[in-house]
Parts: sequence; C-alpha cells; structure tokens
Amino acid sequence: MKIKAYIYLSISLLYVTMGLNACKKDLGPIKDNLTVREAVLSGGFMQIPVKIGTPLQINLAVNPGNRSVTEATYTSKHPEIATYSNTGLVTGLTVGKDTITIRSGELHVWYIVNVTK
Repeated sequence: MKIKAYIYLSISLLYVTMGLNACKKDLGPIKDNLTVREAVLSGGFMQIPVKIGTPLQINLAVNPGNRSVTEATYTSKHPEIATYSNTGLVTGLTVGKDTITIRSGELHVWYIVNVTK
C-alpha cells in the first residue's frame, strides 16, 4: 500500500512540475512597459490627476526596473482641456478628461488626464 502511494505521489509531483514548466514557456519574455509615476488608479483606469492652473511634471519610467525616461512625445486627444510641453509638463486648462498618448522609442502608453478645480 505504501509503495502505491509513493508511486502515485511521485507521478503527481512530476505532472505538476511538468505543467509548471509548460506554463512558464507559454508566458514568453517579460516586455518593457512605459509608465507614468504620478498616475493613480481611479474608476478602473490609470489616471493622471491635474488641477487647473497647477502644472504637473510627468515622470516616466520603464518597467520592470523602474528606469527613468527623459525623452518622450505627448499627443493629446483634447488640447482644449490640458496642454503638454515636450518635457512632460501638464497644465490643466478646464475641468474635464483628456486622453494622452506618450511615446518613447518603440514603447507607448495612454492615460486619462483628469483635470479638476
């Protein structure tokens, strides 16, 4: 009885180990992601909170590793809500939400910019 249990346990462990290795292979390499350090999770989306008249400097990072990014381009969907300098300084103009696309090299990401009073 002990031999059957041992064989069953050994086969089960082998199966689990093989299954985990197969899962690891399916994941592929971890890709770099561009992120904004000032972004917060709000309403199910990552948002950048900005107050009208109070400029906010966006600080970019590449993860994993939290490596700083200094060069990027900013494309706004609603330029009447907020302005963006080429250095990442955001200034809210009127209350509302804008969508900003940020590109650095081959990486790009979009965020909602939530401008409040």
